[in-house]
Amino acid sequence: MTVSIRSRFAFTVGTNLVRAVFSFVTGMLLARWLGPASYGNMAFLLGTFIGFRQLLDLGSSSAFFTFLSQRPRSQRFVQSFYAWLAIQFIIPLCIIGMLFPVRWIQAIWHGEQRGLVLLAFAAAYMQYSVWPVVQQAGESQRKTVWVQGVGVMIVAVHLLAVVLLWRLGLLGLSALFAVLVLEYLLAAVVAHRGLQDAMTGEIDPTGETPGPVFKAFLRYCLPLIPYAGVSFAYEFADRWLLQKYGGGVQQAYYAVGAQFAGIALIATTSILRIFWKEIAEANHRGDHVRAGLLYKKVSRLLFLVGAVIAGFLIPWSEALLHKFLGSAYVGGAMTLAIMFLYPVHQSMGQIGTTMLMATERVSHQVIIGIVFMILSMVVTYFVLAPRGSTIPGLGLASEGLAIKMLVMQFVQVNVIAYIIARIWHWPFDWVYQPGSLLGCLGLGWLAHFGATGLVGQTWNLFLVMGVGGLFYLVLMCGFVYAMPSLAGLTRAELVVDVRRAWSGLLRLCGHWRVQS
Repeated sequence: MTVSIRSRFAFTVGTNLVRAVFSFVTGMLLARWLGPASYGNMAFLLGTFIGFRQLLDLGSSSAFFTFLSQRPRSQRFVQSFYAWLAIQFIIPLCIIGMLFPVRWIQAIWHGEQRGLVLLAFAAAYMQYSVWPVVQQAGESQRKTVWVQGVGVMIVAVHLLAVVLLWRLGLLGLSALFAVLVLEYLLAAVVAHRGLQDAMTGEIDPTGETPGPVFKAFLRYCLPLIPYAGVSFAYEFADRWLLQKYGGGVQQAYYAVGAQFAGIALIATTSILRIFWKEIAEANHRGDHVRAGLLYKKVSRLLFLVGAVIAGFLIPWSEALLHKFLGSAYVGGAMTLAIMFLYPVHQSMGQIGTTMLMATERVSHQVIIGIVFMILSMVVTYFVLAPRGSTIPGLGLASEGLAIKMLVMQFVQVNVIAYIIARIWHWPFDWVYQPGSLLGCLGLGWLAHFGATGLVGQTWNLFLVMGVGGLFYLVLMCGFVYAMPSLAGLTRAELVVDVRRAWSGLLRLCGHWRVQS
């Protein structure tokens, strides 16, 4: 029996929330135990290879997920793509390990040793290339519960491994990268074995033989090849320039900001692959009405969720850094506040990009992406370079990079939304953006002032935030009830959803009482 989108989304939100908690705790412990300089170097090494994986992938993982989502595929189809993943891993490993001169290694990775660089590549590849493909295979078969469950186990084991390394006095970048390689490799093997029964053993002679499959991949990926090259340069330039002009400490401020900001992306990451699957299938069937309704509802709801989280957390930026990481990280408070805003439009951008990719309108995404990434690299230099450089910049360090990311993303995602509206002849839907964001920011500061004014700031931070959270919850309930369209709902739909959620909570509580 096919699990509904609502059920799969609810389960994924729950598991991603658990994963986010484990990942957040792990990140905060690493930032505190390693210190800003080493933590920043770790973020730099992993960040450079996250960009590098896009150059290796050439858009093939997007094609794989789209084709796998359209209809059942054979095991041969999946195994062929896994072989392609192995090639992507072995060739760069040999080139960096045996062909790159030492001076290249030290120039590109700012003095890091070859062995550490290779470990960082392997860790990034297993975490950001191999594991996502296994997740995609699961989502394409609607095996959400299985792959998300394994995903929770990974982050739980990683937290335990980090604590164990620290207790044994072995915590360092080499040990961390080695642990990541082992964790995600084992998780990929376990998850794949659980998915094998969902693949058909038959081979469609018209679509599963190597020739047609290769042509389909080539047709999908060809426009993405230049995009992958520019995307690699863009990702690498941001990290490399920040490391060059800001050093490990500023890299750590930015990485910590991204870690906190990831909290606001839980809902987006939970539904993204589910959304991709449903859009690809609806488009394949020609059901554009369903695709349009999904796009509008998901876009508005996820934008509001991001705005709600950012609106609450921004006023507490400095206090959160001091509480979790100590005075060594308080200098990154402004960076953190800006980064809390980044996921708001990022959710909208990911949904728009998924809409284009899942409907095989790859060229639109490529052209928009290349133009904005080239512009973004130029802007990155000017916000990071010191004022005394040959070509002077603003010298804004991590704050400048955060501002650049926010502004460029705002423009880009709205361009994508406008083009999607033109392709499907929909009105350009933008009014909800300022309504949701400004409303949440205003209510967030109001709740902050109310909490600190009522109980002062001498209480434990989490108690004060709890009081503020109660104020904010009441204010947001009134806000969403007054303007339910910001969540992509009518007031009647909102009331029905609230009643359904309340009934489900009561049934769950009743079940627990019976069990006890």
